Amino acid sequence: MLVRNHWRCLAFLAALWAVVPAGAQARDQDAEAAAAVQTHLGLFLALENRRESNEGVTRSGERLEIWFLRPIGPDGRDDALCAGSRWLLTGRLSTTRGARGLFEALPDLQEVALVFYRLETQVKPDAEGRYTQTRDASPEARFTISREKAMQLDPAVLRGTLVGSGCASAGPALLDGVWTP
Repeated sequence: MLVRNHWRCLAFLAALWAVVPAGAQARDQDAEAAAAVQTHLGLFLALENRRESNEGVTRSGERLEIWFLRPIGPDGRDDALCAGSRWLLTGRLSTTRGARGLFEALPDLQEVALVFYRLETQVKPDAEGRYTQTRDASPEARFTISREKAMQLDPAVLRGTLVGSGCASAGPALLDGVWTP
């Protein structure tokens, strides 16, 4: 009886050991991806604990999705189309390399999506007279680029191209996909 329980215990510990490193590996990949996003796109320069809770980087296999709090006002669609395209293609800062640098830093990555979202906040009183706040992230725009397309584009040239009134149409045309409601 003791030997049988001993083997069950060892089997349980072996199964647990196999699961824990996988979770830690996923966190390491997300941390590596978040650092690369900060370096090559210039996003998330604030400490993680100072960001909005929905902002972040999620990696799923060969795809990376970046959520960034940036509400789009009724008259801000063209500005958002330009900014999303430019940020993804060249990065937010003059020192960033954009998606091309991100793909070079993460060789197994095949697609990157940048999502601009807004927060919808509702405040309701509860039965005890206190207020309960709920916040929901609502996507406003999604910009997607593949490795193949990004590697064909030169961020230095794009910095001069993605400016002015033509940026809202030129930027999205360079991407694989753009969605706005």
